[in-house]
Amino acid sequence: MTKIIGAILLTLGMTGTALAQNGFYAGAGIGQATIDACDGVTNCDDEDTSWKIFGGWELNRNIAVEAGWVDFGEVSGSMGGSAVSAEADGWTLAAKGILPLNEQFSVFGKLGMVRWDIEGGGAASGIDDDGTDLMYGLGAQYMFTDRVGVVGEWEWYDIDDDVDLLSIGVLIKF
Repeated sequence: MTKIIGAILLTLGMTGTALAQNGFYAGAGIGQATIDACDGVTNCDDEDTSWKIFGGWELNRNIAVEAGWVDFGEVSGSMGGSAVSAEADGWTLAAKGILPLNEQFSVFGKLGMVRWDIEGGGAASGIDDDGTDLMYGLGAQYMFTDRVGVVGEWEWYDIDDDVDLLSIGVLIKF
């Protein structure tokens, strides 16, 4: 059994040195979400401030698993003379491929799923929709120290139509 666990850890590149240098991280970001949900809505405001919290585990320098929660904000407008709005948020889980360009700077891509929830307001009150869909993203991070850095990302979520999110945030490695 020990040989099997050792082989799995070696396969994942998680030797003792790698475990000491890589590990858990957490962060928070703020940005702007554009929610493509204006079909049939007049005076549609499809952009809003968005924020998120996230955490993950770097298996090695190039691979991480990340989970998070994101508040996409609200889309609003009018339909048939009545005010309508909808708020969206969701939980995410993604694989993250990382390409370090030097000791401080790296770029990355994400591919995963979002478990989303949309709640209507105004004339759309009572509407509550949810689902699970694809999400992916691209980004870069710059580490000021071994533990603290800044992250910039573009993410796309396949929520009903689609949601684009541009964000900047803080990353803390443990």
